[in-house]
Amino acid sequence: MNRIVVDKDIININKDSNYIIKNHRKRYVFNVNNSMINVLSIKENQDDEKYEININGGKLILNNICYNQKNLDIVVNLNSEKSEVLIYNSVVTDTKKKVTIRINHNEKNTISNVYNNGVTRKDGSINFDVTSYVPNGVKECFVNQDSKIISLNDKNSNEINPILLIDEYDVEARHAAFIGKFNEQELFYLMSRGLKKEEAENLLLNGMLVGTLDVCFEEKEILKKKFNDEWR
Repeated sequence: MNRIVVDKDIININKDSNYIIKNHRKRYVFNVNNSMINVLSIKENQDDEKYEININGGKLILNNICYNQKNLDIVVNLNSEKSEVLIYNSVVTDTKKKVTIRINHNEKNTISNVYNNGVTRKDGSINFDVTSYVPNGVKECFVNQDSKIISLNDKNSNEINPILLIDEYDVEARHAAFIGKFNEQELFYLMSRGLKKEEAENLLLNGMLVGTLDVCFEEKEILKKKFNDEWR
């Protein structure tokens, strides 16, 4: 997948495109106009970051994967009918990390899906704070939040705050949240196939953090190698 490198704060998009974000900026603004956009953001040991995403028709997929980045703030405005946002947020941290995501359904027949996957190690902790807002009169929207945190450390001060502010009956909305360790049955199954416990955990981590991203096979392999060689 050929990607355009993001080299400015404000990106106005009027045609189908694929982007990659590597350099750190404090704030990014994406204005999407009737286009299909796929964004891959890879961050490591970087400061706070904010995204403002305005979708005026079309769809934006944000694949965010970060290691020991500080706080992340994402605001999405779905401004036209059939606008859609899909967020895959994968976090590995040894320190405190807060992710704040707000989705505003400003027009009827809009879709939002948010998938947060986090892993804490050493002194790390994660706070996923996700708010989806649908005002009265904005009908036929679909709202989904799914957040998971796996603790590889003994210290567990993780939090997931799924907030659904729905002021309209004609809306489908749901959320799911999980904080804990890996499923022992999954680990047992993999170890029964000859894997050591660390190998089994690593396979599950790769599947959760990288396998869920909406990127091509080659990009997933690069991210898996980075995770295994540098972030594990």
